[in-house]
Amino acid sequence: MLNRSLISATCRQGVVHPTFVKTTLPDPLELAAQLIDAYRTAAAQHQSASELDEYTTPLIDGAANRRLALALRKLLDERSTFSSLTELDFPKLRAEALEHSAKLLQSNEALPDVENWQEMLQQKLPENPLLQEGQLYADLPENDCLLEFKDLNAQQLLNRYNLALVQGILLTARHLDIHLATADAPRLRRVFKYLRFFQLLATVEAEDDAPGDGLLRMHLIVDGPASILDQSKRYGLQLAAFFPAICSVERWSLEAEVNWKTHENAMLRLNQDSHLECPYHNFAAYVPDEIRLFHQHFQETVPEWKIVGNTPFLRGEGREVIFPDLSFQYQDGTLVHLELFNRWHANGLAERVKWLEAHPDIPLILGVDRTLQRDAELQDILDQSPWFTQYGFLYRDYPTCERTRKALQRRLEGRG
Repeated sequence: MLNRSLISATCRQGVVHPTFVKTTLPDPLELAAQLIDAYRTAAAQHQSASELDEYTTPLIDGAANRRLALALRKLLDERSTFSSLTELDFPKLRAEALEHSAKLLQSNEALPDVENWQEMLQQKLPENPLLQEGQLYADLPENDCLLEFKDLNAQQLLNRYNLALVQGILLTARHLDIHLATADAPRLRRVFKYLRFFQLLATVEAEDDAPGDGLLRMHLIVDGPASILDQSKRYGLQLAAFFPAICSVERWSLEAEVNWKTHENAMLRLNQDSHLECPYHNFAAYVPDEIRLFHQHFQETVPEWKIVGNTPFLRGEGREVIFPDLSFQYQDGTLVHLELFNRWHANGLAERVKWLEAHPDIPLILGVDRTLQRDAELQDILDQSPWFTQYGFLYRDYPTCERTRKALQRRLEGRG
């Protein structure tokens, strides 16, 4: 994620315009390629952060657009894994080494040459691991070594920079008003999976089809971090992480009210003509660990049910569309869907429970994060709901397989 100082954008007549870089221009491509080469070399040779900085600093200082160069380096840092020696108590071990070094200076012993000083200390403190060559200050960030770098080419880096400009601006959004249109239903489902996996608050409605074009149309209102009271910074980061998924759809538009520097209530308006490219090609690579582990454990412990990947859209009240988090198929072919309400989903829970009570045949179960019990009104609604008592359950952070299995079984027994 880019710092505010690295985001290049202007605000004219209340509208924020990110300063996108053209990904085919020779100068930006050459700068991106040179920086990528520096990181590739550093990773191959396990160079330290200070050595990498020595090579990249002249490239940045000599760049025609220094802010762009700094931003590209920041994005490359985020794709890098540096060594960390936090398992050692460096302050304690370093103090021990320096204390013995001072004692040697104060003693009457014949002092060795500077070149042999560390060797003498090693003899005095053979158990101190910091007295290996170059290890005394190995915990400082500049001494971390680059262990791994997620490679990409110059054009891909510039594409990620353009996305990062938008992501940084969206960190102050109050809401996102999104329109999507595509003939590819699986692609649309992937967008909604990202929406659910990043635990974002959204209202989804189906829009009327245009005659003859064969496109599925959806309208999303996604709450932004400025409207969230609890852990809004974390929510903002998840919203920013979700944004690239929007760009995977053929036709899309986004409008968001944001604060940009001195401009409050400015508007950000973008669509497919921005030529932003979604880097999410391997969906499984972005699935959170808790969901991956749930899938694995459920498959191992609940053989009578299986998780199916083709989660459908369910029609809600009016034009509302419900996209479940997970879908399960029983061994006789029965499908039951699971929708989760996490810590940010308090607003829609009461309406969903009320709607499900009026439509008891909908093959849906609900999981509700226990943090929502802090709201006394919501807790009362759940306690007084016969539907939730039968087909809902509470969880902490992420559902357990056993609670999910029991709710699925009750839904199965209550069908018809």
